[in-house]
This record gives sequence, structure tokens and C-alpha cells, in this order.
Amino acid sequence: MKKIALVIALLGTNFINAQQHFCSKAKQTSMASQISHQARTSALAPHISHELKYDVKFVHLNLNCERTNKLISGNVKTVATVTIAPLDTFMTILHVNHSVDSVRFNGALLPSVRKDSAVKVGLPAPLGIGSTFTVVVYYNGNAPVGGSAIGSGYSFGTSGSWGNQVSWSLSEAVAAYHWWPCKQILTDKIDSSWVFVTTDSTNKVGSNGKLQNVVVVGNKKRYEWKSRTPINYYLISVATAKYKEYNLYAKPQYLLNDSILIQNYIYDNAINNPLFNTQKTQLNKMPQVMNFLCKMYGMYPFYKEKYGHCMAPFGGGMEHQTMTSLGFFDYYIDAHELGHQWWGDIVTCKSWGDIWINEGFASYSEHLVAQYLDPSNFNTNLNSAHNSVMSATGGKVYVTGQDTMNSNIIFDSRLTYDKGGSIVRTLQFLTNNDTVWFNTLRGFQNTFKNSNASGIDFRNYYQTQTGINATQFFNQWFFGEGYPTFNVKFYSAPNTCIIKSTQTTSFPSSVPLFITPMEYKLTRTGFPDTTVRVMHSNAIENYTFNLLGTVTGVVCDPNNWVINKVIGPTFDSSLGFDELGASAYDIKIGPNPTKGIIAINTTQSFEGRVMVLDINGKQLIDKKLASETSLDISAYANGIYLVKITDANGIEKYSQKIIKD
Repeated sequence: MKKIALVIALLGTNFINAQQHFCSKAKQTSMASQISHQARTSALAPHISHELKYDVKFVHLNLNCERTNKLISGNVKTVATVTIAPLDTFMTILHVNHSVDSVRFNGALLPSVRKDSAVKVGLPAPLGIGSTFTVVVYYNGNAPVGGSAIGSGYSFGTSGSWGNQVSWSLSEAVAAYHWWPCKQILTDKIDSSWVFVTTDSTNKVGSNGKLQNVVVVGNKKRYEWKSRTPINYYLISVATAKYKEYNLYAKPQYLLNDSILIQNYIYDNAINNPLFNTQKTQLNKMPQVMNFLCKMYGMYPFYKEKYGHCMAPFGGGMEHQTMTSLGFFDYYIDAHELGHQWWGDIVTCKSWGDIWINEGFASYSEHLVAQYLDPSNFNTNLNSAHNSVMSATGGKVYVTGQDTMNSNIIFDSRLTYDKGGSIVRTLQFLTNNDTVWFNTLRGFQNTFKNSNASGIDFRNYYQTQTGINATQFFNQWFFGEGYPTFNVKFYSAPNTCIIKSTQTTSFPSSVPLFITPMEYKLTRTGFPDTTVRVMHSNAIENYTFNLLGTVTGVVCDPNNWVINKVIGPTFDSSLGFDELGASAYDIKIGPNPTKGIIAINTTQSFEGRVMVLDINGKQLIDKKLASETSLDISAYANGIYLVKITDANGIEKYSQKIIKD
């Protein structure tokens, strides 16, 4: 899910990765109350045990909805299988704003009791493991205000730009029960689902899966959507408005003789309006993005159904499976939500603490799209994310313990989105082989499809497939806090370059040193630029490169693989001595032995002094160093003397023994 300022998109700007993911702020506020409610409900041990005793196989929402209000009526059928015996009580969750008219269990009308939002039905006889049962809950009511990541679990409103009335659902993270009776446990995916909505004949209704039928019911119509693909509770959706259909088709490399329908429900008065042309231009890019992401991640997982969008008056997008809901069309929001179909929908986080699987990889999808399909904006896109991460010194991606109940942490824009997406790209850099990297992503999708995964699951799978031990990487970037700063100095001479990089970290109590590969781009006289890759394994690293030409400039991390700050790079002549001794300046001292006159020659001048000391360390001569310097020791006795060269700070850089005979 992603949200940015609506006015920016409506101005037609191709807005690049806003500094603040506004959807995260909405999540932080709205989810807090829902988490609190869920905690109260979960604290009742019988409630938890009831829900955990069955596995949902199928749901059929058969509802009445209009675009002008939040009133919902109808019924929801759940087919499930007992996994823990005995099951003597069935429980589902439905907000107290809704009245339960009746409940049928395996066809029999049974009484239900309410405890807060928990609806419980005592069974005539306990069911054993493997028993399949069917429950139909009949209900009606107005959905409550608030509770979802962006707005309410079920809302209605009017578009400020087009004047269209819309009612729509948005259940992430735990607000599905605001509008339909459900089991809100991430790891229990619903194997298949139907969403039937009866509404005024002037409306259209968008939902998950394929539209199988539109049935006339008096002066109304019933839209019948069916999906055969497993889906998580919060991804089931409805959107009702006066829509017109605007369809596109993608043809990824895997479908030689077929295509993927991109089915878009656009406000009826917007679709042919010239003011909508800029957004339509963004929407028209989606087949290209679909083809590209199929190439990167593997075939679009719901290609047998469709992909699409439903417009609704909120500022951003929500990745409802097969049909994203959004307020407007923007290239990067559209790419983000499409990326979610792989990362979040077909493979879903195991817990809200593992939200990196959803939002980190969807944000990475934006970076990929920018790099390959919109390269002129790639650096802006990536720099915006990195600068956001480095706007504070600490913060980690992984969420544990009580923090999994803290909405401010789970949906942190800087960490979950920006850092989460950036470190996926850094892991690609660590892999150093794009064929292996993208094969790993595709393999992970295939292995965990239709199920759930954690960050640890991804780490373990990555290690197995690549043969790279990623423990250190995850300890630094996923579990750890902060980022590195590199203070870079360099020296160059013909055919030689020396780089000294000193690393400090922003949160040393968490990560005192980021051990990471780094790249340096070297510009040279008379030769093309070249990029070298090295490991930064110590606080201070010194690298020496032998290459043709003279290096005139150095750029640290030119491709922005790593979240980091850089001081410099600056030219430092003293590095020539530090690493190469006299050879860096081609220093020649002689003759040796000498009768008394010593000549010192350097190919490049620098500030320093030359001294002569006797065997006891007594200084005999102290002279400013020049490109050609002459010393006379003829007045001194025959023996061994030491010629020492220091820099302008008096630090010894080179020394050589001389024999006078």
C-alpha cells in the first residue's frame, strides 16, 4: 500500500517516491485502535482457541451495497475444515455496528452470542479433525468510521476532483471485520472466494478474481466476482460507483498466444475528460510495467483471472488482490501496487512484524521500474529513499516482541518502506550476479506462493540458492540500526591509485562496522572511467589499484547500492608514502655508497623535509625537501647514516640507510 499527496498527482507530475509515505502515517494512527481491540479480543483464551481450530477453505460474500452510504446487508458463507479437535464452538469476528440476524451451521439455524465483536455459535456436537462444515452469517449495519490503513474498513465519499460518489473497502491491516464476518489471522489463507454485490443498476462493482456474471435483479444488478486463488482476509475488496470500463492488455514473455487483462474501473465522468489525460497516460504504461515485473519476478500469479484498478476518493493505493483500489493514477504508485501482487498477495507476510516481505519488496519494485523503465528519474527515486533513511541515526526493519503491536513501528515510512526497499537492493549488490539474484526471487515466489513468509524465511532461502552466507548482512541491515559514513581520500600517480576509506556508523551500539562490498568509480586521463569493487571489512581500509593512466577523480558508491554518507573523496598526497613508500613519488637517493654528496630526486614535489641522522640517532642535517635536493655529508666520518623524509606535519614517510666511504 502506498499513499502520496493527491494534489501532486492531479497536477500531472510524475512524482518520485515521496519523502514521506503518507499511507504509513495513516496506518500508524488508524491501526493503533484496531490492534488494541484485537489485543483485548485475543486475551480471551477461548476466542483464540476457537479461531485456531479451523482452516478456512472458501468464503462467499453475498452483499447489498450502494455508492451513497455505508450500509451493508446480506450474508457471508464460510466453508472450513477442523484442524484441532474438538471444535465445539465456532467463532467469527464482526464489528458491533452490525446486527447478526441469524446464523446457519451446516444448514441448521443455531443461536449465536456476542462478546464485543466476537460472534460465537455453540455446536450441537463437537467436530473432529478433518470435519468440514459450512456457516452462513446473515447480518446488516453501517460500517464504523476509521480503522483501516487509509481511512475506514468500509467507506463512502465523494471525489473532490470529479464529484463521483463511491463506497469502497480497505481492510488493511485488521479492519476486514468492519464490513464482513471473518477470521483475521494472516496465516490462514482462504483457498477460494466469491464476492457477489447487488446494487443500483447505474453502478458497477469491482472486486477480486473474474467477473463471471452480471444478473438483473429487478431494478438492480448483481455483480458476481469469483476467484480460485488463495487470498488473505484483508485483500478481499469491493468498490461501488458509476464506473466506466477502460481495459488494457499486457503480453508478458510467458504468454506467447495470450494476454493479461488489466481491467480498470474509471469514474464515468472522468474517463473521456481531457483533464484526465495525464493520469490516463500513466495508466497506459501499466502493460509495460506488467511485462517487466513478470520478467523480473516470474509470471504474474493471477494471470488466469486479471489485474486492474478501481478508483475511490482516497490519496493513494491499496493492493487488493487482482484489483488495486486507488485515488488517482501515478506511475510509481501503480508500480508499487502491482509489485504487491507478488510481494504481499501471492506471498504474504507471516505476521505484521514481517511487513518487509510486503512493503520492502514493493518499494524495491519501484526502484527496479525506475532503473529499467524510467532511468532519467532513477537517481532521484533512489536518493529520496536513502535520504529519508538517513534523516535519523537509528531504526531497524525487523519488528519483534511487543513492537508487533506498535502501529508506529510496523508502518514506519522511513524504515518499513524506504529502508526496507533499499536494503533489498543492497542484497542484490551483495549477490553480485543478477542472473542468480532474479532466479532467487523467482524461486522464492514459486516456493512460497499461496502461503506466508517471514524475513527469516527469505534469508534462509537466499542462502540456500546463492551459496552466500547472509547472516552478517541481515544482522547489519535487517536486524541492526544505522548506516555508515565513509571518509574517502585518494592519491594518484601514473598507473597507480590509492584510496583510503575510513568508516564510522550512525548507531555504533547496534552496528559498529558495516562489512560490505563497495564500489569506486575512477576517472582517468586518456582512458575511460572504470569502476572497481572492493570489500570494506575494517574501520580503515587502504586500497591500491594499478591501472593505465592517471586518476583525476574518485566517486564512492557511484550506483548508490548502499545507504551511506560520503565525506570527500579528497586528494591527499601523503597517501603515496603511506602505501607505496618512495615508489609513489619515484624518490631516488644516491649514490649509495657515497663519498659525501647525496642527491634526492622526486618526480612530484610535495611539502616535507629531509634529515640526515648518524647511527646514534643524532640529527646532522635538516633541510626543506624539493624535487631536487642535495645533501653534503663529506665533513662527517665514514660510516652508516640514515636519510629520513617527513611530511609537512613532521610525520616520517620514508627512510633509507646510506653508506659513506
